[in-house]
Amino acid sequence: MRNKWGNRLVFAYLPVFILVIIVLLCIFFVITSELSKQQALKANEIYAENTMQYVDSKLRSVEQYIVQTFLDDQSVIDFYSVSPSSPNRYLNDRDVYKKLILMRESFSEIDSVYLYRNRDQIVLSNTSMMPLDQFANSQYLKALLAAPADNRWSIGREYIDNNDITTPVVSLVKRMPLPLGTDGILVANIKINTLSTLVSNVSRSKLSYVHLLDANEEYIIGDGGTFEEQDGADRKDFTVMKSEYTGWTIRSGFVDGVAFRFLSNLNVFWLVIGVITVLAGAIWIIYASLQNYKPIQSLLDRLSSVPLQKPHILGQVKHDEFKIIDNLLDHLLEQFGKYRIENDENFNYRRRYLFEELLTGTLLRQEGVREKEYLQFGFQESYDQYIVAIIEIDKYASFTSTYNNKDQYLIKFIIDNVVQELNNSTGLLICPEWIEKHRLCIVCQLSDETTAADTFLDIMRKTVDWIGKNVEITITCGLGTQVSGIHRVSSSYEEALEALGYKPTFGTGSVIAFTDIDSKTGEEIFRSLPYIRELVHFYRLGEPEWQRHYSSLFAEIRIQLFSREQVANLMNYLLFHFYKEMSGLSAEYLECWREYAMNPINEWITTFDTVEELEAELQRILEDARKRLDELRAQRSQHELIDQMKTYIENEFNNSDFSLVMLSEKFKLTPNYLSRLFKEEFGEKFIDYLASLRIEEAKQLLVETSAPIQDIGERVGYTHTFSFIRVFKKLVGRTPGDYRKEFRQL
Repeated sequence: MRNKWGNRLVFAYLPVFILVIIVLLCIFFVITSELSKQQALKANEIYAENTMQYVDSKLRSVEQYIVQTFLDDQSVIDFYSVSPSSPNRYLNDRDVYKKLILMRESFSEIDSVYLYRNRDQIVLSNTSMMPLDQFANSQYLKALLAAPADNRWSIGREYIDNNDITTPVVSLVKRMPLPLGTDGILVANIKINTLSTLVSNVSRSKLSYVHLLDANEEYIIGDGGTFEEQDGADRKDFTVMKSEYTGWTIRSGFVDGVAFRFLSNLNVFWLVIGVITVLAGAIWIIYASLQNYKPIQSLLDRLSSVPLQKPHILGQVKHDEFKIIDNLLDHLLEQFGKYRIENDENFNYRRRYLFEELLTGTLLRQEGVREKEYLQFGFQESYDQYIVAIIEIDKYASFTSTYNNKDQYLIKFIIDNVVQELNNSTGLLICPEWIEKHRLCIVCQLSDETTAADTFLDIMRKTVDWIGKNVEITITCGLGTQVSGIHRVSSSYEEALEALGYKPTFGTGSVIAFTDIDSKTGEEIFRSLPYIRELVHFYRLGEPEWQRHYSSLFAEIRIQLFSREQVANLMNYLLFHFYKEMSGLSAEYLECWREYAMNPINEWITTFDTVEELEAELQRILEDARKRLDELRAQRSQHELIDQMKTYIENEFNNSDFSLVMLSEKFKLTPNYLSRLFKEEFGEKFIDYLASLRIEEAKQLLVETSAPIQDIGERVGYTHTFSFIRVFKKLVGRTPGDYRKEFRQL
């Protein structure tokens, strides 16, 4: 009889247990099938994304090639600016015509390209030149003139060539001269068939289809039939993706949409069956439990307030279930104590979550959430002024490699503890929290005293100084501004983050307030660009003058107090100019430059901590690369000849009769051979090198003397003032007069 109660429980619940296990197995296979479906949807999304990226990249490359070809191209500028009566007009038009043909041949995707000039309503294409009224696509051009283009790819249209053959195309429209001129229009057309080929190169899947629609949701291309046929087919678009570049839309799904939906519905069917079975089992268990519950109702009333049990107690008394329940009462109190400890841990997690929400401001924007949620941070409702500081461990990569995990936690504890100890005597309410591995964020509630913000600033400075003196690391602090209301704490936090971005120029181990950098407009960075151009120019020529411009560049960076992002942008601009100048050198020189200069500089741009470190390391890299280039140049058989030519040019460049022919006669070489040799060694043509020497001398005379511009032109080798001004503006970007005014203002 002792086992009657146990047998009753076994036969009450065992059938339910078996049934639920079977249903769970079915649900497991259903879930597996659902995961497979999700993977298929994800693959379809990647498939559509790759197609869109491929089309965008091709269209971007066409646009970039057009911009690179026509931006600052003198012949294109003259095409729109030279007077119709100019004798060089036809030669210039021929040069532009050749560029259009070259563009058509260089990019097979371009079907046709033409330029329109507002002045005389002339259309110059890669096949002909004619007035607007005779141009087959004049209606399209007139529409563009009536509604100015937005320098982007247009929607699909019909293009009529010289043989009156109509071709569906998409068009890139650019206002000329680039970038935003008003003298005419450039139109580049790409066939719809070409786009279809591009899409087919990517979308070769037999299981998925792709539709490509323009910005007006009109059909452009797709696979598996026309858009109308596909739209009427039993398909469903599972992926809809819009390009930020063209504004076009890709719609993608599965070819066999009926089968896919059937499998999806089948999963739902089994899931419903599983839910129903589980509910039936739950009802069964509830019924059996109620029937078996009555004999121990009074005991369960005692246990209902505490839901925990210890399983090992069941083995202490094998046959007396009531004795087991009695023993559980003693252990429930112990379990309750453990729950209290876990609850405290959960509170800490909740506190960290609320702290992150406080910094982002998201929780306060949610409906029904009050600011009293944040009183657990120790803040008082009577004060409404806050300020945020962020302490960052400097050179964190070195910090993690130097100290083990235990030491790292100890140092972070020290930083946290120093802040709180320094604050204890001030009466300010602070809440510190490590928001990242290397950043400690401190939210401070200020009192009504006017000096409270200054007191908090003093705490941050003392913390930075104490850590620098007593711990073998340094920390930097970014400080936001004082804000009113806890809902604006996120604003002060963003300011503190922005202040930390200026650590490269302020230096490590410092306190950077947002008020120190708030006056920056972003225009200061343009003052450093001339130093970069001069630095690259003299470096390529092997002149030691480049080091003076290098020092001036970093001196300007320190004076202007650039942020890390601005410094990185300047360094990328420096690399761009280096690549542009060095690309004209021979392959041997270019490979040396890439290995010993460009690649190491790229790595340092992403890892530097301060401007001083960056300056020292970049100078070392450039000097090493310069030395290796000089060694390569010295190994060449023409090295001595090149040095003699260089010395001769530097002595004779201000001679107005100086030319390549004169140089070739001096050194008994043919002009063609001399020109080729000069290009290999210096990376530019002789005429460009001569012009740069003259313009550099002219720039020095403009700054150091008050001589008339005409006299300066003659002194550097230009007999005609107009030629001097034209070359000066082409190389420097402004006229000699403007250049002189700019430096006098400085």
